[in-house]
Amino acid sequence: MLMLQQIKLIPCGYNKFKLGIILNDKNLVQTIGNTLRRVLMSDVVGYAVIGINIDGVYNEVDKINGIKEDVIEVVNNVKRLEFMCQDGRNVFRAVINTSKKGKVLASDIYLPDGVLIFNRNHYICNLGIGIRFRCELVVACSKGYLSASEVQGRYNSCLHGCLVLDVDFNPIKQVSFKIIKHEFNVYSQEEAELIIETNGSVDVVEVIFGCCLNLNKNFDSIRDSLKIS
Repeated sequence: MLMLQQIKLIPCGYNKFKLGIILNDKNLVQTIGNTLRRVLMSDVVGYAVIGINIDGVYNEVDKINGIKEDVIEVVNNVKRLEFMCQDGRNVFRAVINTSKKGKVLASDIYLPDGVLIFNRNHYICNLGIGIRFRCELVVACSKGYLSASEVQGRYNSCLHGCLVLDVDFNPIKQVSFKIIKHEFNVYSQEEAELIIETNGSVDVVEVIFGCCLNLNKNFDSIRDSLKIS
């Protein structure tokens, strides 16, 4: 007997989707919905800047000559860049090298082949006249949150000369979850409703599929370990 009675996934805003799940067994709706939410918030792979090397800058309290923002502001802006790599590489470098007066945007970043930035209009800093701004960004692929010390320990060989950042790799920005009750004349239904907001760098269907697959593998592992030979 199929557990699933109905599923729907519809856009409900910019990079935002509504997932509705109705099961034949109402007792499992809360469990399935909450479990899926937790996996979406912790187990989705994404790309993030883990280190930045700005010419002439040696720590986060430095000032950058001719640039409106201080180092911490530039770092915080860079941390919000949204990357996607089409060839699946785990680590790559990107470069900003410009002397044009005014705003420096994500679209000014030189990227390796196969790498995309989704928020190309994202603001990074503002240059004065006659100023050259050059920096290298180290971008990695992983999941979850890592502190700067954890990043250093894991990617030490890639971060020489860089300011090391604490990062959240998850491309899922937010997932809300609630139970909606549908009352009919002779019966009622409960629907698990999840509102999933991404940063735009992932296909939400592929993400949900991957989370379900991961859950299945873990449950299969538990089941197999309990088999009596």
